[in-house]
Amino acid sequence: MDFLPTTLNGERVYAGFWKRFCAGIADAFIIIPLAFLFVWLKGFDTTLAILITIPSSILFAMYNVYFNARFGGTPGKLAVSIRIVKPNGMRIGWPEAWKRSAVDLVFAFLVVVVQVWALLHVDPEQYSSVGWLKRAELLQPPWFNSVTTLSHVWIWSEVVVLLFNKRKRAIHDFIAGTVVIKKEFAKQDD
Repeated sequence: MDFLPTTLNGERVYAGFWKRFCAGIADAFIIIPLAFLFVWLKGFDTTLAILITIPSSILFAMYNVYFNARFGGTPGKLAVSIRIVKPNGMRIGWPEAWKRSAVDLVFAFLVVVVQVWALLHVDPEQYSSVGWLKRAELLQPPWFNSVTTLSHVWIWSEVVVLLFNKRKRAIHDFIAGTVVIKKEFAKQDD
């Protein structure tokens, strides 16, 4: 595998934790209003909640895959001038975008399955009569805490790996064979 050098002209090539963190915050400003809209719509009744859960989950799951494959990064990454590329600096495609998001997609799938299952088994009157926090509790059976714990372990292991390697690659970068670099070092496809 041919990697870009860690520095060019005295400047670091690879995007570090803080650049990536800021990109995540920028993406949150896009995603959170949509999430609140979907949570609000799900509050009317269980049937509407089921109808919204699947397409909204697909939308959120595909956010990273689509933007990474199409533009080399999410809107947040593009805003802070970083790009996801192959180790040699060339653009990534759909295979890398899918691989990069594979573990997150598995967790998203588990959440959808649990929510739909819970919505099919919850008392519709109780569901409609409680606030959104209590409603969220109704949709998470006690065993789901282990899935949440696994998700947190995944996220924190991503951060630790990113912090302790010279090319600032997270685990999903190793899975997909990608790196995140500053925009000016990305090569153009011919």
